[in-house]
Amino acid sequence: MQHQTRTFSLLMVAGLVILAAAVYFSSCGHVTNTIPQHDDGRIFTMNIGTEPPTLDPVEADDMISISILTNIYRGLTQYGPNNRIVPAYAQSWQISPDGRTYTFHLRKNGRWSDGKPVTANDFVYGWRRVLDPKNGSPYAFLLFDIENARAFYEGQLSEQSALGIKALDDTTLQVRLERPVAFFLQIMAFSISLPQRQDIIERYGDRFTEAKYAVSNGPYLLGEWRHENQIMLKPNPKYFNGAPQNDGVRMYMIPEPNTSLIMYENNELDFVETPSSLPVKEVRRLKNRPDYHQKTLNGISYMGFNTRKKPFDDIRVRKAFIHAFDRQYIPKLFQGGEQIIQSWITPGLTAYNPAIGLPFDLEKARQYLAKAGYPNGKGFPRVEMLYANTSPEVRQMAEIAQYQWQENLGVQVDLKTVEWKVFLKELDDDPPPIFRLQWYVDYPDPDSFMTVFISESGNNFTRWTSKTYDRLVREAATAQTLSERQALYDQAQRLLLEEAAAIMPLYVIPKSYLLKPDVLGFELNELNLPILDNVHFQK
Repeated sequence: MQHQTRTFSLLMVAGLVILAAAVYFSSCGHVTNTIPQHDDGRIFTMNIGTEPPTLDPVEADDMISISILTNIYRGLTQYGPNNRIVPAYAQSWQISPDGRTYTFHLRKNGRWSDGKPVTANDFVYGWRRVLDPKNGSPYAFLLFDIENARAFYEGQLSEQSALGIKALDDTTLQVRLERPVAFFLQIMAFSISLPQRQDIIERYGDRFTEAKYAVSNGPYLLGEWRHENQIMLKPNPKYFNGAPQNDGVRMYMIPEPNTSLIMYENNELDFVETPSSLPVKEVRRLKNRPDYHQKTLNGISYMGFNTRKKPFDDIRVRKAFIHAFDRQYIPKLFQGGEQIIQSWITPGLTAYNPAIGLPFDLEKARQYLAKAGYPNGKGFPRVEMLYANTSPEVRQMAEIAQYQWQENLGVQVDLKTVEWKVFLKELDDDPPPIFRLQWYVDYPDPDSFMTVFISESGNNFTRWTSKTYDRLVREAATAQTLSERQALYDQAQRLLLEEAAAIMPLYVIPKSYLLKPDVLGFELNELNLPILDNVHFQK
């Protein structure tokens, strides 16, 4: 009986997807006439899908903003081949024998785009902004291992000078940690650790991110930002490693992936990717082309529950919803290389354990819902699931969940979609009962997954907190052996996924993209960030 029900459900959802696609294509005609004229062959063109919510390194916590920041700024370190940390603005560094003091020596030829030197004080100022509680940085917790950082952020200390960050001179930065952290140099390559210009920010306030006022120290500078339309990055002639060998990067904000694909095939874009600008459903048609590429990333699509909002404040309801969802639908429908997962750490990282998490089990799902007081869904209130309007695949994922929960539990889930910036604001202000998100690692270590749900994380929209979970994650970060880390992360994952059932991992995100054959030097790294330093064109 279960097999028949699942097959029938798959056909129903597939029908919904086909109908939605037909409606979508029929409505595209009025969009294509806004396609911009193609740039000459020296400008690299791509689609980022939507307006970046911010270009302030303190505030950025979404992939679009961070992708841009990665190319207009550069920190102390950066990723080289095979995710190996290599020098950026720190030409070299020493680590004390106890692993708690880092001394970074900045390169003397480091310059901002306006010609001023990049100094150790620029890093001190930037990190103090991150840790200032008035700024509410969602990633501030990544710097909490710095001496007194947590106490400062929580208001227990008021003197910035108490922080373990000190410019010994213009080109020497000393950082003192409260504990040794194996991945600290990786955090130094992330956007939260970027330098910032105190004079520019104090002069222009919130406007310092606008192209008219912005200065940068990365391979590109912000040449133009036409909001809700496009961003133009121009090669930065002051960059220490030399300006990129192109005439710029034009980033369009076109929300319709089908339109992006049309533009690519009309030679109006050089690069399109899933899901923001390449429809997943087109992958089957495109995968044999020489300009097609695919790689598996350390990223997971997941659904989260607001554990403080009824009825999901009841753990039995959360477990019922997770056990009632059959992830096997996903690769059958999308056929884009999705790898289903029920754990929170991906196969590409240390401490992956496929045995962790709650599997599809319809009998258990119905038992949990009945114990919560809703036998066969009777009396269960209508609840809302929020998702961002970023691609048809995101909508289809929401429809799959809606149908399965109605079919398997007899409950009604209403779907609500909003633009990306609105979506992030709603999650920050008042997370809905259910939401759909995805998470890519910010640095290639399990810690980047696990710290999402620590108590002080600005990305923990479940509102679930656990001191035990926080302790396990902290201990795993400093564990000396892989076996110790594995054991600690196993405990933490079971707490998050099985005992608390705060989230439901869905699948490891595959990345498919098309890249014009005459584009050389493009890199999409394992963190899903486009690295554009070396982009140039075949002559």
